[in-house]
Amino acid sequence: MPSRVARTGTTRRRPAVACGPIRAGPEGKTDVASTGGKRVGIIGAGIAGLVTAKVMRDDGFEVVVFDREAAAGGVWIETRTYPGLRTNNSRDTYAYSDHPYPESADVFPNAAQVRDYLASYVERFGLKPLLRLYTEVIRVSETAGGFELRVRGPDGVEDLRFDFVVVCAGVFSTPSLPEIAGSGEFGGPLLHSSQAIDPALVAGRRVIVVGAGKSALDCAAWAGEHARQCTLVFRKPHPMLPRFLPGGTPSDRMVLNRFTESFFRYHRQTRIERFLHGPGRGITDRYWRTVSATLRLALRTPRALVPDAPLPAGIENLGVGDEFFRMARRGRITLRRDSIAAFPGGTAVELAGGGRLDADVVVFATGWRQELEFLAPELEQVVRVDGRFQLYRHILPPTLPRLGFVGYGSSDACQLSAEISAHWLSQHFLGELSLPPIADMHGEITRVGRWLAEALPARPEGYFLGPYLSHHIDELMRDMGLPVRRTDNFVSEYFDTFLPSRYADLTEERLQLRARGSRRRRYVSVRKSLGGVAALTLGFALYRRLRGR
Repeated sequence: MPSRVARTGTTRRRPAVACGPIRAGPEGKTDVASTGGKRVGIIGAGIAGLVTAKVMRDDGFEVVVFDREAAAGGVWIETRTYPGLRTNNSRDTYAYSDHPYPESADVFPNAAQVRDYLASYVERFGLKPLLRLYTEVIRVSETAGGFELRVRGPDGVEDLRFDFVVVCAGVFSTPSLPEIAGSGEFGGPLLHSSQAIDPALVAGRRVIVVGAGKSALDCAAWAGEHARQCTLVFRKPHPMLPRFLPGGTPSDRMVLNRFTESFFRYHRQTRIERFLHGPGRGITDRYWRTVSATLRLALRTPRALVPDAPLPAGIENLGVGDEFFRMARRGRITLRRDSIAAFPGGTAVELAGGGRLDADVVVFATGWRQELEFLAPELEQVVRVDGRFQLYRHILPPTLPRLGFVGYGSSDACQLSAEISAHWLSQHFLGELSLPPIADMHGEITRVGRWLAEALPARPEGYFLGPYLSHHIDELMRDMGLPVRRTDNFVSEYFDTFLPSRYADLTEERLQLRARGSRRRRYVSVRKSLGGVAALTLGFALYRRLRGR
């Protein structure tokens, strides 16, 4: 919490908004119309929290967004971004559907540009009155008519009532630091990458960066340029992309399309996908070997950083690392495939492989823990079992129909997946979404969890979808009764970049659905296209034959 927040024991209660109990029916549909209350408390003002606030406000809910930080922005606020940080995505895909980046932003925006973008989103859509910053949610408890949130802010502690609660606290909530013997004896700073925000920290010093993911390579690249010496210590390398493909195309466009996504094995498959991951598996294997080799050549990857297996293995750790590889080629970064075993004292670092290094600073880019410490124990044990999230469509705990999670189906285009999730959840809170029986939702959660454990083993918590963007969004769109195909023909639908702008009219589409029922989009499928070509060919042949008579 920021130091300016008063931590007093004073507790103030606001009158509860009248609402009756909400129950999920046999088909999972919630009768919200009879409750009389539409007050939503949102926890977190990052990417997911902001878009959820906008969607639900526009749907008529009374929204309050709580965040303990001094500014909206989540992981992108200034006090959490290390020097040199940029997005993995280009600005066209790292955006909300109805709010593009300005042309003045870099193709891969830096942290300051992302902050400006999010601030402009708040300003343009009038979200500032909804925000309560410097206010930490310290407890969420279920009541007969909704939820009670105990919050601590500048005015002390308050107990507030809400009909619905949406958790948008993010999957990058609490830094994960390894427990290493002697860490208290080390003679310099031991920091998580999110805490290494001061450029002066590495200037002229000997720096060790631990990890091999995107954050580790970013921190090492910065240290390689400004430190006296930089060593990257890592257990295993991860696949990386260059920022731009040959010809200048942003590399995320290679990943974010339906064609490429079909080569990943989803838990539900189309006919062509069943072929690619069944009888045609050889085609899929050759595809990934070719892609992996192309990326290694493009980045001129050092041998020590070549992944142990070709894609899609390790896809959950895919990042962008041009700057790091340039520094490594210049000899500014030493690579050690090892791990830190102990800090024997002073500036010494003992490696598990038997060697020793000297360092003034150690930066751990070792990931995050997904904490839900603000949930009452009886809620937390429903939401997460044995460390895995139990959320239908990565959004809804089946037995808690008034509690939702947005941002816990994290993807390679997190703004878009969060935005569609917010629409899905808002439609559910409005009582306009028909869901399966609770037992069936639990069965689906179990089935998807088994698939995720196989497909993305480095994300055992079950919150990460990574490259399975369009598949997940298609499921949410079908649930809402809205068109899955977002262009007018299969070529653009499958081969063009899966841009957020495809969903810019989603609010209007939902209004039309509410007023007049489902409306089909005009779409030229593969079958129709081939049928049309065949008809034209036959017609032309018949025309030539008749003219020849």
